[in-house]
Order: sequence, then C-alpha cells, then structure tokens
Amino acid sequence: MSDTGNYLGPFLVNDFGDRYLYQVNRNAFNSIGSDSLYASTYGESLFAEYQFNIIIGTDSGVFPTYVVNKGIPSGSRYLFIELPEVIERLSEEGILKELPPEVIIATPDTWEEIATDLQINEYVFIDAVRVNESIASSDANLPEYRDISWNINLNVRTLVNETHASINCTQYILRQLENLAENRVAFSRTLVDTFKGKTAVILAGGPSLREALPWVRENRDRLVLIAVSRISKILQSEQIVPHLVATVDPQKVSFEVSREMLYFADKEESPVLVSSYHASPLLVGQWGGRSAYTDSLFPWRTPLNIETHLYTGPTVSNYALSLAINMGCETIVLAGVDLCFSREGHTHAAGSAENKVGPDLGQLSPRIETNGGWLADTNHGYAHSLEILKLQAELAVNKGHRLYNISLGAAKIPLIEYRPPSEIELSEDTISTSALIDKYLPPPTSKARLSHYRKIKKELERAQRKFKEILSLSQEALECTDGLFGRNGKERSFRHKVQMDKIERKLDRRYGDFSLLIKQFGLKKFLSILRTPKEEQEWTDEQIEKATRDYYQAYMAGTIQLLAVTNSALSRIEARIEEEKSSPDCDLFISQWLRDGQPGRGRLWLRNHPAAAQCLSEAILGKFRDLDDQFTHLMTDEQTIRMELLEKGYDLKHIRSKARLLFRRGERQELEAMATGITSHPDREKAEPYLHFINGLIAELQQEPNRAIECYQHLLVDPPHPTTEDALRQIASLAIAGNDVENALLALECLSRMSPAYLSPYGEILKALGRYDEAFDAFNRYLSIAPKDVGTLVTLGILCRDAGLADTARDLFARVLENDPTNRVALSQLEGLAAPSND
Repeated sequence: MSDTGNYLGPFLVNDFGDRYLYQVNRNAFNSIGSDSLYASTYGESLFAEYQFNIIIGTDSGVFPTYVVNKGIPSGSRYLFIELPEVIERLSEEGILKELPPEVIIATPDTWEEIATDLQINEYVFIDAVRVNESIASSDANLPEYRDISWNINLNVRTLVNETHASINCTQYILRQLENLAENRVAFSRTLVDTFKGKTAVILAGGPSLREALPWVRENRDRLVLIAVSRISKILQSEQIVPHLVATVDPQKVSFEVSREMLYFADKEESPVLVSSYHASPLLVGQWGGRSAYTDSLFPWRTPLNIETHLYTGPTVSNYALSLAINMGCETIVLAGVDLCFSREGHTHAAGSAENKVGPDLGQLSPRIETNGGWLADTNHGYAHSLEILKLQAELAVNKGHRLYNISLGAAKIPLIEYRPPSEIELSEDTISTSALIDKYLPPPTSKARLSHYRKIKKELERAQRKFKEILSLSQEALECTDGLFGRNGKERSFRHKVQMDKIERKLDRRYGDFSLLIKQFGLKKFLSILRTPKEEQEWTDEQIEKATRDYYQAYMAGTIQLLAVTNSALSRIEARIEEEKSSPDCDLFISQWLRDGQPGRGRLWLRNHPAAAQCLSEAILGKFRDLDDQFTHLMTDEQTIRMELLEKGYDLKHIRSKARLLFRRGERQELEAMATGITSHPDREKAEPYLHFINGLIAELQQEPNRAIECYQHLLVDPPHPTTEDALRQIASLAIAGNDVENALLALECLSRMSPAYLSPYGEILKALGRYDEAFDAFNRYLSIAPKDVGTLVTLGILCRDAGLADTARDLFARVLENDPTNRVALSQLEGLAAPSND
C-alpha cells in the first residue's frame, strides 16, 4: 500500500466502459465517464486546426482513444508523453495499436526528438503549441508525472521564447501596430549612456522586495530606480516613486498585474515608462507621463525605424537589467530579483496578488541554491529567466559593470555578488537622476505628438498601397494558375508559368519585407501547403495545382488580414490627430478609445487639453463621465484573469502528489519545508489536512509509525478529503509492517468502500484471518471489474479448492490459462484437480 514502487495492477472497467489502471487514474472516470470528463475539462480547445498538442500522460490509454474518436483536425498533431512503465502495460494490452500518424506516444526521453521530426518549430512560429496535462498527470496519483510535467513545460517554454526572440511573432506585430501612436520617443535616441558612473537599482517583485525598500526610500535621489511595472502598487503603498517603470508583455494579464502604474503619471515627479514595442496597449495607451520605447517602430523596413540596442527578455526583470546596462550605469543592484521562492513557499512580495493567494507549495522543480546558502523552490518562468540572467551578467561584467544582489533569499548567480545594502557605496552626484531625465527626455508637446502622428499615417498609407499591389499580383497569379492548368475556360499554356515566375520575383524583390510579413500572418495556410508528399513519392499534377492555388490564396488571405490591421491602425492615428485639434470631434476619438478598451484616455485628454475641455457640451461631458466610471472599474475589478489563474495554479491539491514523491525519495527536509509553508497559508482550514498528511509522512521517515498513524487519523473524514485515500493506504502499510492485522483489515475495508480496486488485498487479509466466506465475496466482487487479474484468479481458485469446490476451482484456473497460458501454478493445480481422489 505504501509508495514504494509503481505496481500498476490490472485494468479495471467502470460502468461507462472505460478500461483504466487504478494506480494511474483511481476513480477519475467513475462519476460521469471519460468522454464527459474530457469535454468538461478541455472543451474544444484541443481540437483547433494546425495546433501541436503536447499531452502529458495518456490516462491509461483512454485519452488517445478519445482524441481519435473525436476526429483529428486538419494540420494538428497530438504528442502524448507517457511513463515507460505505463506504455509497457498499454502495449501488453494492445491499446496503442493502429493509432493514426497524427497521434504519437513518446517517453520523457524520446519526445523532443519526435517533436522535432513532427516539425514543432513550424507550430511555434504561429504560436500554436499547447501543453496539456492529462487527468492522470493533473491528479498525479503516480507522482512521477510531476517530474516529467516540470521538465516538459520548461523545455517547451524555452523553445517558444527562443523562437519568438528570433522572429517577430504575430501577436507581437499586432501589439506593435496598436502602439504606433504612443511609441514616439526611442529609448536608444534619448537615454542610452546617459547615466554613466551612477548606481541603478532594479526593483522586481520577488519575496525579498520589502526588505530592500527602506534603503531604497532613503537613498532614492542617489540612485537610478528602475521598477518592473507589476510592483507599482507595492511602491505606492511605500510612497516610493521610481525614475523608470519597465513593461514588456503583450497580454491583457500584463495590464491586470501592472495597472496601478498608471497612477504614477499623476505624481509631480512621475517616472518615465520604458516599454517594449509590443507591450500591452492597455498600459501604453493609457499612460499619462513621459515614455520611451525599445526596438523597432514598424515590423517592416522604413527610415522611421531607429537602430536599437539589445533588450533581453524573457521577463521584465531581464529587460530592466538590459536597460540599466545600456544606460551606462556603473553599478547595478538587484532588489526583489530572487527568481526563487521564499522559505515559506511565497513566489512574490507581500502585497502582491500572488502573495495574497498564498504560498505555491505544489511546485515540483530542481531546487536552487540561494545567496544565503539554503535551497529554494522555483518555477518554469523563474528557471528560464535565471539562465538568461547568467548570460546577461557575463555580458555586463565584460563591459565593466558591477552587479550585486542585496537579498540572501535570492538565487545565487555567477558574477552577481551578494552584498547587503549597508555595504553598497553610493557617490554624491552633482546632477540628480531626475535632472538628467529632464535634460534628455523633455515632456511631450502637442506639436511633437502631431508631427509623429503624421509620419506614422504617411508610412501606414505607403504600406497599404504595397499590400493592395500584392493583392492584385496574387489575384493575377491565381488567374495564371487557371491558364497553366486549363481551368475556368482558359486554354492550357505554359506561358502562364513564365508570368507566374515574374510575379514571384516581384513579390520577393520589390515587396520583400511586406511579403515576409504576409507569410507570417498567413503562416498556418502556408505551412499546410509546405507539407509535401514524402521524398520517395512524386507530385501528381493535381497536387501541384492544389498547392499552387493554396499558395496564392494564402497570400491573398494574409494580405487582406494585414490590410484590415493597418486600416485599424490608421483609424487610431486619425483619432489621435483629432485629439490635438482645438475644436475636435470628440465622438470620433471616444469611439476609438472604447474600441481599444482604453477609457483612461479620457482623463488624459481632459488634462492635456484644458481649453478645449471647457467648451464641451453637456452631452459630451456626460460621455467623459461614463469613461471615467469605466476606467475606475477597470482599475479596481478584482475578478481578473490573473486571479483565476493564480487560484488554479496555487491550488493546495498539488501538495498531495509532491509530498508523495518527496516521501518516496526520502527527502525529509523538503517535506519539513513544505510543512513550514503550509502553516503560513491564509486559508488555515483548507490547509490543515495537508499539514496532517505531510506530518504523517515525516513521522514515517523518522521511524515513528505511531505518530504517523495519529496524523493520518485526522484525515479519516466523511466525505473523504483528497488525502483520505492516501492516508488509509499509509495506515494499512504501517499496520501490515507492524503485524497489526486488525487495523490493516479496518483500513483496507475503508479503502474497498472507496474503490473496488482494493477488494483483492482486502480479501487476502480476510483469508489470513480465516474469514473465508467474506474473502470469497471480496475476491468475486473484485473479479467483476478486473476479470483478467491472474493473481486474484489463482488466489480464489486455491480458496475454492480448499473449500472443496473443485468445479469452480477448475473454471478459475482455466481462466488463468486463457490470460497466461504458461502459468505454472494454474497448470499444477489443474493437474492436481484432475488426479483421482484418494477417498
């Protein structure tokens, strides 16, 4: 019963016809059946076209069958990654036979090579790689699923980030075009090398942040404070205003975690917002202070693009460090850049949404050494950021910068020395940081904004002309395809191929940048075209014709989409130009703000255009009041996507499988660290059962079985807690080891009521106690759900033989041989039963 190995047992069958391994799935499918459970858990998200689905675990083979029965969407792949011992059992049963080529089963050691063969990179380009946990992996009744889940998620995250860094993915391009109006001042033209000799402090959201804030507040005017946007709320509560606020991420959730930064713009000495070109428009578009952007203005070549420096992700902390290096800061101090959890399991500083939810105690990862010498947990994002930070540190030191981290609880990183704040030497500068910013980055004016808007409008109109020309060429190429193959009433002629070649050269040479952008937007369609027949197969005329048509239709689809996107960008620029007029059409730009989800621009406009605001009609003023109400709601709504994700990710249920795996490994200190973290959880009532479970495991490792049983007994509740079954298994194991047959029987009786999977060991105990009728009943009930369990068939056969039920015994041993023809026990028993009686 204890976690001492992966005995998977026989396949069971539930009332819905699902065949599953109990050790893998337990009772997951027994309430509503696998089909209904999958539908409610995953919905249609698994069945999008041109999607690469990586699924951890096969749910005893049930999940691949579900996918196949639902139908494989066009261009999609399903790579199931399963434990080798589970694959072996599935293969023995023939469950993995005859899967279509789009559904592949791999082990943790082989999946990356297989994914490469399946061209996973193409799916990364179009942001179409999804990692899902099977029910078995999510529940982790076999704790090893937690290990492979960590590694797979980290490797996929790394692949995606590296690929996105090498190309301008579609989501980034969309945000880039949405931010054109606000991306007015280039960081590389204003703030690079402006702070030579100064000390910068990178303020990030790690658990140690609060410890650094008194020193930061005291020395603000002697430092260059660069804060990641997500800690704005904490800094405002401490009355600290940074000099720069950095933001990177394009998703809406970036706004949700960083929205309080917008309040900084109302300060007398407001910070500069430094944002990546693809940062969330909800932040960039509603920011009311000075700002600068990094990287390119447009996603195509144009004189308006300014040469930029290296601004490294993947996290905003890495980005902020890149800013400090490029600004020439001689000393760079990291505060709250921990990249690991606190000893209590907290991932972020007190006052953050993450800290409010509680410690993340279910995370299973390689522990990393801290500056204080102890080991700490981390997560996928931190682990990837840590690797990039090592490279950044090497680059910075080679350029002559000094790097320090002032937290003992932060990850220990080569070339970043730990140094307490009291030992950081600060120079007395004649020019303050704020004065330098004022010198190089003056406040925006209406004239400067209008000049920028007009340049943007002109460039967008140029791009639209190019897209329309490409659309015309694509249409012409399609007509040539008709002529080449003699379709739609056209005479078949090879001269059309010559014209198509000319069109292709035009698209590549005259419209190179725009053609590349079109292919990126229509990449899903282009990828389907490029899936050519295997090398040994020759193209048929029909395949060539179809591929040619699909190619130019994909060109047209991508062009039409980009025309719509640039139209939207032009509308936004027209609205911004209208904002600057002395007698504007307010309805024009208000409707644009609402389409963009940026009601906060109403406040900015009223502040920047006081003269025009005094002339507004009551009807328009009413619309501005509505905008203000919407903005207030946007800034205060607690039901955010981020909170939903946090509550799901930090769910205490993940503790159970992690604790079981640590127990199996004998890692008592890590279990004790988990117990410490649970005691600080905000929901004590919800956390307490997990604390009892972990304390029981710790007691077992300390060879204190009686104390362990006392801990487990707290979990014997009705209705059962998620740890009740595990507690009963541990009690049964301890009782058997201590020859306490009565308590072993009681625990197994309770387990058999929870699941018929325990009826066989329950029958064994009953048999040992001489309670043969009850044992016979238990074995029979068990065989009704596991009719091929050879071990139980043999045990029941011997029991029947001893009870004088020879015919029944012969039937049972015959069933054994049906499933295991060479079973020596069954052969011997049948031979003995066939021998003449001595009576």
